[in-house]
Amino acid sequence: MFRFAVSNAFRRKGIAIFAILGTALGIALMTVLISITDGMDIMMQDMMNDLAGSIAVYPADAPLGFMAGGGTPFSITYVEDINDLDHVKEVSPLVLVFIRREFANFGDPMGVTLRGVDLAEDAEMDGPTVNIIEGRTITPGENEIILGKILSTFGRAQGGEYADIGGTIVMPVSGAEPVELRVVGIFNTDSNIYDTFIYTDMVTARGLVGISGDEINFINVEADSTDNVEAVSDAIVALFEDEAVPVQTIIATEILENITETMGTFRSFLWIISLVAAIAGGVSIFIVMLISVIERTKEFGILKASGWSNRNIISSVVVQSITIGLLGAAVGLAIGYGGGQGIDAYINIDIAIVTWELVAMIGVFGIIVGVVGGIYPALRAARVSPIESLRAL
Repeated sequence: MFRFAVSNAFRRKGIAIFAILGTALGIALMTVLISITDGMDIMMQDMMNDLAGSIAVYPADAPLGFMAGGGTPFSITYVEDINDLDHVKEVSPLVLVFIRREFANFGDPMGVTLRGVDLAEDAEMDGPTVNIIEGRTITPGENEIILGKILSTFGRAQGGEYADIGGTIVMPVSGAEPVELRVVGIFNTDSNIYDTFIYTDMVTARGLVGISGDEINFINVEADSTDNVEAVSDAIVALFEDEAVPVQTIIATEILENITETMGTFRSFLWIISLVAAIAGGVSIFIVMLISVIERTKEFGILKASGWSNRNIISSVVVQSITIGLLGAAVGLAIGYGGGQGIDAYINIDIAIVTWELVAMIGVFGIIVGVVGGIYPALRAARVSPIESLRAL
């Protein structure tokens, strides 16, 4: 009976192919969307691991918060003061400059952040300036910049020459002539965070925001343990609350938790789209199976007259439907995998991750779609009267 049911799935090859492709297209979209959500989850987890003990320190009056710099700069001696606190593992001074979208479009709706670093310290920490994969590193004081691999990919997708080595970004400077920043290298740290920034030296960054040589506007602090992050953060705020330039802090994991919540909503939205698309594919199985049952009414009557039970009839039709559903799932998975690889190649980031769990889920879904699409036609086939079928011969 099983072989009979499977072979009947392809009695009308054209209709069977229609059902398989209809299911495959829905499951292909499902595969792409779910693989992207899985990839995003992995990226978020990597970010959480990278920044588990990080604390951002910036001026209390920074108008755009911790990401864009600004506010009243403070003395670089703040670095030494923070370094003397308990449970502080590492302290890195930075000068942040916000590059608005109108000056260089990297796909971000507002703009991107340029980080001015101490080149010697960054080299000692094996930072971006020594992880160059294209071009070369920065020459101090020459208005040169390097781009993260991910950021460069996003910029190239926007068609901007500023995203390639030799490209330039013209930045306005208050009270002075605009500064032309020249891209001299692309770096890759394998971090989904740092590889989305632009880096330069301290002298160039200070010139862009107009602060003196002993001032900065950002400090990155690393606690010695995730258990001590909040205590260190509170201690930093208290340390400078009576200074001329007080500071505020934010713990990196708090930022990522907010992003994770947003991503959860986005993930749910993608799941809904995926299910709707896959169910729409399942409808094609229902239609095809119903047509098949109607065309084979006499056949089912003869089978029942020859001794087949209603259970045999229902099983036969459902097996036929599941066969189509599984084939549709397999084809859809292959198309979805190819689509995900195409997305990865286009944006140069491994974001579409096809796991074995996803493969198993697609297989189970193909079975479910087959059962749901075939159950009504199967019940209809079981209700065929053998007497009426024989009279019609």
